[in-house]
Amino acid sequence: MGLLAPSAGICHFEVIGTLPQDQIFQLLTERLNNERFRSIENSADEYSCGWVELDDNDATEFSEERKLRREQMICFALREDRRKIPAALLKREIARISGDFLSAHPTFNRVPKQERETIRDQASSMLFSRTLPVPAVSDIVWDINSGLLRFTSLSQNRIDSFQGLFHQSFPELRLCLLTPMARAKKLATQEQQERLNNLNQANSESALEEIEANGWMGEDFLQWLLYRSLNSDSGYAVSTDGPLLKDQPFTAWLDNRLLLLGSGQEGEQKISVAGPQDRFTEVCAVLRSGKRIAEATLHMSLGEEQNWKLTLKGERFSFAGFRTPMNKPDGDPEDDPALEAEAAFYTKLGTIEEGEQLFASLLKAFLECRLNDSWAAEATAMTTWFSESAI
Repeated sequence: MGLLAPSAGICHFEVIGTLPQDQIFQLLTERLNNERFRSIENSADEYSCGWVELDDNDATEFSEERKLRREQMICFALREDRRKIPAALLKREIARISGDFLSAHPTFNRVPKQERETIRDQASSMLFSRTLPVPAVSDIVWDINSGLLRFTSLSQNRIDSFQGLFHQSFPELRLCLLTPMARAKKLATQEQQERLNNLNQANSESALEEIEANGWMGEDFLQWLLYRSLNSDSGYAVSTDGPLLKDQPFTAWLDNRLLLLGSGQEGEQKISVAGPQDRFTEVCAVLRSGKRIAEATLHMSLGEEQNWKLTLKGERFSFAGFRTPMNKPDGDPEDDPALEAEAAFYTKLGTIEEGEQLFASLLKAFLECRLNDSWAAEATAMTTWFSESAI
């Protein structure tokens, strides 16, 4: 789903490095055009990947600056078209061509191995030419001032495609996944950063290693949030920079769905608890057995009509199903559609930035607790409470 959809998955990156400001539009246009999307609709190709405009996924020229750049934001999209052939259909086509081959060569009892490979390629090519490609588009919003880049997909395959094409287009820049540890370091004080460095179990700066080695952060954060959801008023205050005023009160809590993971004799075990919860008795029982919270539905609210909802992935802190308040700009039948699209973009982006600021403030509140000398006592209290509540 795209940025303007009612809900979307958002993966956050940080772009390291800068482009020359005096020629940035010319440079962006040149680089994006070099790797622009090329249609395979009138060919038999299986796959195509490239850049398209944010507002028009068939447009690949990037000729107008107002469509590519909106204030400090660079906006475009990744489009991937792929042809897929059902296995049963391919098998039937191979059988048909193989039958024709044996009819033409009566001395053969079976198709030779080398010929079988040729027949498979022939069947695939024939079916590809008769199959329409399926498009998939992910929006990209890149803040060139802060370096923050939002990518609207959580699919690892699409993330890999995006990272590869971005590096190919901008070799002088480095694209880094914004890991939980990286987010924490941006919010931590100098003293807290020293504690984070001591807790960091990664042996390199690799984002994947940092994620795998520091799974404790997401687990502790989600468990702390659950405990707070059940044992407090869930009240917090805005404490980070952004469009919302500092010290503005808000509420945040977990509800609706939690996914828990644990290790068993036959491999990883997954338990999903769905639906509105009262005291999370089932979840507490699962936590008592040694399992951990891997993801959960997080609600954040500033009032009755200002509500944000997302499924927080604890391993990476990526946002799945990120739903923001529905603030639609006033429209007029005589308005320019391009200007209306621009207004809708700024309105949606504003609510996304507010939700991200609320999440950052929530994470900062957790870090103040987690990186404090009193955390051991807090963790013991949580474990005891979850054990007692499971009974």
